[in-house]
Amino acid sequence: MRLFAFGGMVRRGVVLAGLVSMMFSGSAALGAAAAPRDSTAVHKVESEGLAVSLDAQGAVVSLHLGDRNIERPVTAQTCLAGCELEGAPTTRPLDHGGIEFRKTLADPTQNQRCVLVERFRSESDSIRWEIEIQGQGAPWSAPIETHLAWPDPAAARLWTAWGDSRPDAPRGATSWRDPLQPAAFQDTELSYGSRHFSHPQAISIPLVTVLESADDLGVSLVLSPEDLILDMTLRVTAQGQMVFSRTRHRIAADSPVRFGMNLVAHAADWRAGLGWMVRRYRAFFEPPNALAHEIAGCGAYSSHARDFDAEKLMRMAFRVNWKASFDFPYMGMFLPPVTSDTAQWVDFKQKKNSIRQMQEDTRRMRAMGFYVLNYFNVTEFGAHIEHPALPRKAATDDDLWKDPNDFLYGRLADAILPGPKGAPMHSWEGCVAMDPGEPVYQAFLLEQARRHLDAFPESSGICIDRMDWLLRYNPRRDDGVSWAGGGAARSLVVSWHDIMARLGPMMHEAGKVIFCNPHYRRVDLLRHVDGIYDEFGQMGHSLNLCALLCAQKPVIAWTVPVEELRAEPDAYFQRHLHMGAFLTAPVPGNDHTILPEPWVEKHYLDYGPLLDALRGKQWVLQPHVIEVQDQQAKANLFTVPGGYVIPVTFGGEAPRVRVLLRDLPKLPGQDAFRAEAIHPGAEQRMPVAIADEGGRLTIDVPLHRGCAMVTLSHTWITPAVTR
Repeated sequence: MRLFAFGGMVRRGVVLAGLVSMMFSGSAALGAAAAPRDSTAVHKVESEGLAVSLDAQGAVVSLHLGDRNIERPVTAQTCLAGCELEGAPTTRPLDHGGIEFRKTLADPTQNQRCVLVERFRSESDSIRWEIEIQGQGAPWSAPIETHLAWPDPAAARLWTAWGDSRPDAPRGATSWRDPLQPAAFQDTELSYGSRHFSHPQAISIPLVTVLESADDLGVSLVLSPEDLILDMTLRVTAQGQMVFSRTRHRIAADSPVRFGMNLVAHAADWRAGLGWMVRRYRAFFEPPNALAHEIAGCGAYSSHARDFDAEKLMRMAFRVNWKASFDFPYMGMFLPPVTSDTAQWVDFKQKKNSIRQMQEDTRRMRAMGFYVLNYFNVTEFGAHIEHPALPRKAATDDDLWKDPNDFLYGRLADAILPGPKGAPMHSWEGCVAMDPGEPVYQAFLLEQARRHLDAFPESSGICIDRMDWLLRYNPRRDDGVSWAGGGAARSLVVSWHDIMARLGPMMHEAGKVIFCNPHYRRVDLLRHVDGIYDEFGQMGHSLNLCALLCAQKPVIAWTVPVEELRAEPDAYFQRHLHMGAFLTAPVPGNDHTILPEPWVEKHYLDYGPLLDALRGKQWVLQPHVIEVQDQQAKANLFTVPGGYVIPVTFGGEAPRVRVLLRDLPKLPGQDAFRAEAIHPGAEQRMPVAIADEGGRLTIDVPLHRGCAMVTLSHTWITPAVTR
């Protein structure tokens, strides 16, 4: 347990004036009041719609918001936990009204010092806030904390890209809670990416948004995904305190730690803060290869490539098969170095296989109109790996690949990720965890990717499995920036960035896509990723985390077992529609997910046309753009090729609801929209009346099973021709 006191950074741990101290052990608890400090505003940095006032020590003491000049005594500051200020900060002006603060901080318990530099700059639509930490002496580490405190939390609501807004949400639950609903401030701690794939207390995008609906006022603190973030949490208290805490960063003289953030003022709608981030960091949200939207639809994880009822699967919105991982002889050896396309090996199911057979499987799927993603994995290798190493079996180096122990210890041993006692960490079928930042293993993986490009021109790309290992650190290596377990190490986040900077361009320049199975759900890891296939999408929080990551990308979720789907099938399908996510379809040969059977297929056929309407979706993120009158149902809004789609869901027994749209963008010269409703189980689309009153659209939506997918198509009125 660690004490965090808020006050005037003149004592150990003191950081913000007039707030309350906090103790965290799992969730936040309140402690004694901190001593007051002089928080007189001395400096001001202004942008359009937002100005921040700062005191002499560089702490934000108030925000001035919008053209109405609303002021809130919001406080904010960055500190290093356990450190105290030595002497007075120095300041210097920056261009265009910005200011820099330079402070010397000391940690008496570690006998360490550093210089914290904070810069506040004016940007056209926000205040840029940059921090830099320059070490002195031997390397060390401390939590780097950015604090934001809202003065009247009872009058505000909180939103972030969370898996579940409830602090007590059960771990691993298949139940679902709408993540688009802001919540009251409450004591909680959310990890960035999730400490474990089953933990719902997580965020996938590093931002926090405060909303005051009474004044239509919102403020977001947005952290840059361009920065290297190792481990991070967001702590929140019922008293309005929000703390981003970054850990395991090395503080050293030769490698300054740098982070960038933005304070953004906007309307009281979560869409505004997320929309700002999507626009600013477009490269992390849009697929590098637009083909991702074309191939997207309901998915499968099947080893089959024949005996499909293609017409039926099309009506279920099925489009892409992540080829189940049984073609290869063992994990990581995806395409063995055989001498020809017809040369055979014994695959994971103890059957004869070859490159030619894999090619034929892919061609057969493409001929049916479906797409194929080949299995890939950058963090695991082998099968039934022994430790210590067994005597070599191969007579020649060319034969090493025929035995996973031979190849691992003979070629890739330096890349084994050691466990707590130094031994390899085992995973599926006895493979072991690997560090993709190790040059020898990285070269092997890139060579495997090149072999895929050469061997499978009909394949659409790859899907990378098992990103949960990125939570780990390799104590045998030094990446120059990490400090874990009291010493230098290599973060597998750094290793991921390193290999993806090479693998991504290789695949995209060849016209292929990269999907991933993101057990570690963080937007900064998706710079080179085109879409997500979430193996834990049946867990409500995982669906939410991944769907928010994919605001502009396609996302496919695993499907619950049939016995769980029977409980509330309509609710299950409708939460996917609400979040813009596809399901796993009941395809023959699916591995550890849903399989065909009449009851299941009927529901997929009922909802298939609604899911199909989502193809190519991207979230509309302008504030107050959509509302269901009297909150009788849920609704979301996406752009799709040719217009928009509105999934209206969870309407219960209501026969119809009224959907309101505000300032919906039209194409140049467009006169109107044509509205139609697709209902689950209906054979035909239903025309829907739409009223346009000066930019405000009103649609009376008839519901069936509490649901409708409304399509809005761009239409033009052809002018009369005069003769």
